[in-house]
Amino acid sequence: MKILHVDTGKEWRGGQRQALFLHDALRERGHDSRIVCNEKGVFKDRLTENYYSVRYRNELDFSFVRLILEIVDDFKPDIIHSHDAHALTPSLFVRMLRSKVRHVHTRRVDFSVNKGWLSVRKYRNRWLDRLVAISGAVKNILKNDGIPESKIDVIYDGVYFPNSVDQEAVRRIRAEFNGKTIVGNLGNFADHKDHYTLIKAYDKICHKRNDTVLLLVGDGPLYQEIQGYVNSLSCKGSVIFTGFRSDVYELISAMDIFVITSKEEGLCTTIIDAMHLKKPIVATRAGGIPELVKDGCNGYLSEVREFELIAQQIIELIDHQGKRFEFGKNGKNIALGFNVGRMTNAYVELYHQLKNCDVSQMKEN
Repeated sequence: MKILHVDTGKEWRGGQRQALFLHDALRERGHDSRIVCNEKGVFKDRLTENYYSVRYRNELDFSFVRLILEIVDDFKPDIIHSHDAHALTPSLFVRMLRSKVRHVHTRRVDFSVNKGWLSVRKYRNRWLDRLVAISGAVKNILKNDGIPESKIDVIYDGVYFPNSVDQEAVRRIRAEFNGKTIVGNLGNFADHKDHYTLIKAYDKICHKRNDTVLLLVGDGPLYQEIQGYVNSLSCKGSVIFTGFRSDVYELISAMDIFVITSKEEGLCTTIIDAMHLKKPIVATRAGGIPELVKDGCNGYLSEVREFELIAQQIIELIDHQGKRFEFGKNGKNIALGFNVGRMTNAYVELYHQLKNCDVSQMKEN
């Protein structure tokens, strides 16, 4: 089967990571998978072959549509699969103008699509053959927005689990903090990740004890702003900003507790990574997170922005190593179900279903 993926993102974030995972897994199975990406983005730097680096200005950029049409006419894909909201509109034009191609779009965020006339039109478009939600929470939002349930599939994101982690590197990281309990977070410094709530919770902890550090891994648009905020607090000496790092598995492995305090989250695959490495989770009930974290089983959940409860939950895990071990073991078992192989199987099944489906039947849906 031939699949053409379209992703217009400039940054390397969860959506691009998932598109690459799927692309690689499809190729490993013998499918002809190719990616159209933004020439100004970093995604192209992760690709070695089977990709097109194209100029992209905005989702109504018809020169971008024309370039994709040229690729489609040459490649003749069975499926065009758009992976971000800005890739959806040009992919719809391609589907409309090349009727033999089927169109799949993956929705990764947990907020309403009814936020403007263009958004409403593209998500309720007859030329969008199937919407994939990455969690039940995202599916429910789409249903509440008026998208027919028959057009929505849930396919959970999957991750590649590392064959091994450099344990010597993990020991070096832990040695830097002289035996203190490492509370950690990995993610893009963006508004929806709500690092402020995590830092408020940690500052509250620091007023009671001095046997911990907070390790913040990643970068993003709010990186310097959040650094400035930390510098105004009493906990500033115990908060470590690493910036972007490639050794994420070693860093997560060095953590004792993994914390996510997002306001919005389609699913959050970094939680899966942390669970696979047997880390207990403290997280908010944002979006699809409760589909990963079972309160009292592999972690603790709180409501969004509930920093006082989050602080209590972290302290509970700091003080009870046995509970950390129990949650970590349970989380590892849960994480194994969220693998790239399972995700790829589900997409291949959907692609085949759409390829073999009668056009008039799809339009009726």
